[in-house]
Amino acid sequence: TWRQAIRPDVAYRLRTYMTVSVAEGWARPAGVAGVTVAGKTGTAEAVPGRPAHSWFIGFAPAENPRVVLALVVEEGGSSTQVAAPLASQVLRAALAALR
Repeated sequence: TWRQAIRPDVAYRLRTYMTVSVAEGWARPAGVAGVTVAGKTGTAEAVPGRPAHSWFIGFAPAENPRVVLALVVEEGGSSTQVAAPLASQVLRAALAALR
């Protein structure tokens, strides 16, 4: 049975925050020209002394999503330098394939 996980107003705020993160914040390298991308970067330290895992989650176009992405690069380090640019490539390819 389908059930809405969060209230519509909360979903709207999250989408707004995620869109701003790609437009102006740390997730900026995940952007796709001409498309509003919503996303969030992050790192997860798993093993002391080893590079952190780099991740990005997002969707595009933010206004009417057609692609949803969760990307993890084990020991990738900076999510802004690693996961976000990879996410941009994947999103561009996926959106192009849907045209």
